[in-house]
Amino acid sequence: MKNFNRYFIQKTIIAVGFLLLPFITYAQDAGALPYHENQVEPDQEMSPSGTATDKFKAVHIISTSLRGVRGANGVVYWVSKDKATLSTYKGAQLLWRADVAEAFKPDIQQPQIEKLVFASNVVFVFVSKRGFTEINRDTGQLGNKVIN
Repeated sequence: MKNFNRYFIQKTIIAVGFLLLPFITYAQDAGALPYHENQVEPDQEMSPSGTATDKFKAVHIISTSLRGVRGANGVVYWVSKDKATLSTYKGAQLLWRADVAEAFKPDIQQPQIEKLVFASNVVFVFVSKRGFTEINRDTGQLGNKVIN
């Protein structure tokens, strides 16, 4: 009887473990950020003095090692790997996404986001050394685009 109880307990624990495994895996992935913290730099608006320094930049040049900027209130502005879209996140929550490249396709062949510059209500997005647009920081709506 003692061996039966031990056998029953072991099998019950294994069965419960298999049943809970998908939930445990999901819980671990749920906290994952959709961006890489080591590729995000703070904007000058995060500086205690509100000015650009070595740590707090005013102009953010997008590259393979820098794809995001942390602005006010901890919002992260993240450029997609193909440099076509700009997304904003508060933690892991997507706030908005703007397809910048699509807006420039009629005018620029293979448009890519190259620089971000933050102002109070907009972020200026510079595209392929030939154009720029402003995006409303609250809504993600693209404003006027300028082609050089």
